[in-house]
Amino acid sequence: MKTTRIAGLSYSNLRQAGRAVLIGLAAGLVVSLFRWAIQNLLGVVIKAFAYFHGHPVWLLPWIGMSIFIALLLGNLVQKNPDIKGSGIPQVEGQLTGQFDEEWWPVLWRKFFGGIISIGSGLFLGREGPSIQLGAAVGQGIAEKNTRT
Repeated sequence: MKTTRIAGLSYSNLRQAGRAVLIGLAAGLVVSLFRWAIQNLLGVVIKAFAYFHGHPVWLLPWIGMSIFIALLLGNLVQKNPDIKGSGIPQVEGQLTGQFDEEWWPVLWRKFFGGIISIGSGLFLGREGPSIQLGAAVGQGIAEKNTRT
């Protein structure tokens, strides 16, 4: 069986490199959007708190909205517990085969839940969720690629 070679690389190596580039671009886009949205939401929160100094009555609706957001985030975590925390242990567990998770529910829930929680001013890091988002994107592309 003859292996097709292009510039000294086999076709399967080129295909693998193309897949790696696709995953890198897609993960980079998702994580960039994630971090951009967090930064913009944090800007809104900072402006809101500056406004509240002069208009403290608006703290009451803010408290109500904060409770609603907490309930929403609790609901997201209840439906998919794998989105809580940094996400790095979940990725490591999946890579070692300790458990299997579906990529799409993790991706959208971690994305929006992370934006809401980190962007609202909670003391949470962005790095761990970014790793889990990138891993979910990679898993999704890999699963789509194996079906075709």
